[in-house]
This record gives sequence, C-alpha cells and structure tokens, in this order.
Amino acid sequence: MARPQLERHFDAAAYLAWEETQEERHEYLSGEVFAMLGVRQAHNLATLNPYTSLRQALK
Repeated sequence: MARPQLERHFDAAAYLAWEETQEERHEYLSGEVFAMLGVRQAHNLATLNPYTSLRQALK
C-alpha cells in the first residue's frame, strides 16, 4: 500500500527561492505553504465600498 505524501515544509530562504519559480502566488506561514486566491476587480470594489462609506460618514 502506498504511503501518503508528507506535507512539505520550507525554511524562509528555500520558500523565497521556490516562490520565484511559481506562476501562482503562495503564502508562507510557520514553514507551511498555502496557495493564495487571485484578487479580482469585483473583490477590490466590494472591500473598498464599505471603507469609502465609513470614511464619508466620519467626515
């Protein structure tokens, strides 16, 4: 029976070198690497709208 592949852990220098060769962006946290979701224009607008409204209300 095949054994499951162990999770890959990086030190900071190895992660930075590896990340430069990747198409997608990743996040490094305590030696573990997580894929980051792509940011879309709709997401930017959705997060900026509440901020803009709050800023106007505080003026």
